[in-house]
Amino acid sequence: MTERGRVPKVRLAAGGSPLLRFLDRNVPGVAFIRSGQRRFGLLLLGYVLAFVVVILGAWQDFIRAFVSFGLSMYLLIVDPGHLVVFWRGEVIEHWIAALFSVVMLMLLWWLNRRYLLVEAADAVEHERSQWALAWREFKKNRVATTGLVVIVLLYTVVFLCPFLAPFHPNAFQDGIVTKYQPPLSTVTVLHLKERRVAGLEQSSLNVDPEHAHAIRQLIEVNRELTEEGFGRQRAVDGYHVEGSNVIATVGNEADSISIASLVDSDPDVFAGERRYLLGTDGYGRDLLSRILYGSRVSLTLGFIAVLLSVSLGTFVGLMAGYFGRYTDSVLMRIVDVLLAFPALFLILIIIAVFESVSVPRILLIVVVLGLTSWMGISRLVRGEVLSLKERDHVMAAHALGFGHARILFRHILPNVLTPIIVNATLRIGGIILVEAALSYLNIGVQPPTASWGNIIFEGKDVLAHAWWVSTLPGFAIVLVVVCFNLVGDGLRDAFDPMLNNERA
Repeated sequence: MTERGRVPKVRLAAGGSPLLRFLDRNVPGVAFIRSGQRRFGLLLLGYVLAFVVVILGAWQDFIRAFVSFGLSMYLLIVDPGHLVVFWRGEVIEHWIAALFSVVMLMLLWWLNRRYLLVEAADAVEHERSQWALAWREFKKNRVATTGLVVIVLLYTVVFLCPFLAPFHPNAFQDGIVTKYQPPLSTVTVLHLKERRVAGLEQSSLNVDPEHAHAIRQLIEVNRELTEEGFGRQRAVDGYHVEGSNVIATVGNEADSISIASLVDSDPDVFAGERRYLLGTDGYGRDLLSRILYGSRVSLTLGFIAVLLSVSLGTFVGLMAGYFGRYTDSVLMRIVDVLLAFPALFLILIIIAVFESVSVPRILLIVVVLGLTSWMGISRLVRGEVLSLKERDHVMAAHALGFGHARILFRHILPNVLTPIIVNATLRIGGIILVEAALSYLNIGVQPPTASWGNIIFEGKDVLAHAWWVSTLPGFAIVLVVVCFNLVGDGLRDAFDPMLNNERA
């Protein structure tokens, strides 16, 4: 479906200062604001500035991540044997965060320039496709667009967790002092000269002298990059100075610490505070950091599981609807049998069967959720294909002698993408809820890996005096599921021609 009409253009200013013209071309969002599309322009500009703020706020880790990445790539080429020692998840996630920041800024800059050049070259009058019309209608739905903005921000957080989280999600120290701290609480810390726990030293490895300098640099950079923030700190309930010692109170005990082991003899220098914005759990781990890192598991797992289920369900629906007869009967009977099983019990059975298989639990959960949620999509696609295969354009393709694969994937599949996309959007929220339920039952993602479900599970027994441990990640789940449902409803309304006619 297309429509001819006048589309508002984003024109580069013919006049104005060279600075304004430079900003139009090179700062995403400025041209939209100046052309009257203030809402979209401000959102785009704010998104770009958010990356700049994150990079400037964590510029040391940002530089270290690129240095670590460069040294690792160098050693991968010249001395791959030792690189296994440094190939750790904590380091790789910093590489991903740094690369994502740079790539997104470059991509937004390129898309902005490309869009402006295309708009300047095109005529004002042109046909608009069904996707353009749907996007126009979707933007009118303020609730749905707000949900989309929140989802984009959450998936950005997934990649930028190492730069946004104040602490490592699994870092805990001095649990007697730091456990179950309420939101906005502070803990007194003493700053030490030396690290409390020694790290990996280059001298402990059998290193080729030719690459010793690079390995030594990589060890130091990775140590600074993955520093949990507590290496030179000691949390205490209180302290006072007695001569050359500091008497620190930890619970019901007092401990004597030599002032010589502290960074300075001045209490204003060697003592400080550590703030927990959302409190801590029973191990003294920062809850904000765990919720941010838990979003990686919940959001990524939900997206990949839905992608797997949509792909499988679409393929089965296409085959059943297009070929019909025995193919349709066999495939749909399999779907009916699988739908007869309660979904949660089917998932529990599959997890129990593959419990002994040596695969990462996260991968197992993704595959299980994907393979147990495709049946509804297959029925939806089958119904659409049964209608489409009798249309004139499909009959003409048969008459011209096109093969089945070309007819399916060039003439039928593009016409069923709309309900598939809407259905997939609505399913992501459900998948996230199922993953949270599995983690809550302690059979999903296993600790210490943080996911919203297992954070709630860890706090279920202390709701009376530590309500924030389970409540705050619960709010995060509610927010994500509501936003996905709002976006799904908005897409469904935008693609519905009957609703478009009523609006017209």
